[in-house]
Amino acid sequence: MKLKKLVTVVIITSALVFLINLLLGGWSSSIQNISYYFIYSAGFYLVNWLYFAAVGRFLSWDRKPEKTLIISILGVIPVNALTYFCLNLFFRVIIGRQDFNTFIKQINALEYTLVILFSLVIALFIIIGYFFKAIREEKLKAEQLKTQNERAKFESLKNQLDPHFLFNNLNVLTALIGENANKAEEFTMALSDIYKYVLAQKDKELVPLQEELTFAKQYLTLLKMRYEDDLHYTLPENVPENMKIPPLSLQMLLENTVKHNSITRDNPLKINLKITDGYLSVLNNKNAKSSKNHQGIGLQNIVKRYKLLSQKPVDIKDDKESFEVQIPIL
Repeated sequence: MKLKKLVTVVIITSALVFLINLLLGGWSSSIQNISYYFIYSAGFYLVNWLYFAAVGRFLSWDRKPEKTLIISILGVIPVNALTYFCLNLFFRVIIGRQDFNTFIKQINALEYTLVILFSLVIALFIIIGYFFKAIREEKLKAEQLKTQNERAKFESLKNQLDPHFLFNNLNVLTALIGENANKAEEFTMALSDIYKYVLAQKDKELVPLQEELTFAKQYLTLLKMRYEDDLHYTLPENVPENMKIPPLSLQMLLENTVKHNSITRDNPLKINLKITDGYLSVLNNKNAKSSKNHQGIGLQNIVKRYKLLSQKPVDIKDDKESFEVQIPIL
């Protein structure tokens, strides 16, 4: 029992005991009687605490709330009546030297009726406390389960990044080998450095925006080895501090621009990265390889991750001439 809780309950119980005695006309302001009231209060509190602790141990408010409620209410009446009897016996017979037969004859039905009502009040407060505690625990369990499920979903989504990244870049490497062996070797070395970043960031929920943009620049430089003047890009100049985005989300958007568009000297790919109104925008001109929807695995992955991380949605704008994805900066 916590001391603060004990003091609070004893004070409240003392007030109720005082009220009972006042109704019965037996109130006295002597120090001795005031001490009695506190002892009565502490006794009632201790007995009720032990009783409800025993009920909670052998029954369950979660699994069997109805049975627990009935036993709690039915049991608290005789428990408190017996407690009151024992306390009166102690003070009147043992301390006050009253004759036991006289004590029995002086038992007042009204007095015990008030004690029973008092017991029900105690039971009501304690039961309400148990119910609120059970509700809080159930809510906490539900939130923990939800968090675990969301975490599992998030981890599953992040685990898609490695094969997705590697598959797309191996395709680029394969094409480059047939065109320029030296550049293919240079591409392989640069890809190795970039992949170290992928491995370092993949287990994080969020990374600094500045780090992602630095990585994006490295990745675009890598793509430049493959496409040379057929690829143009611009990066934002002023990057807000202390802002974050999901790791590798920007890289996946850049992959999509290359994957879904034909890139030629006559139709170069132009990628524009900019920051506006709390969003990071990736905009590219369209020269689609086919009429197939651009929203492949990478973009779906980003949309699903943002649903788990933020209330802000990913904004996708697709028209005949351009394709733009705006991801919230967190």
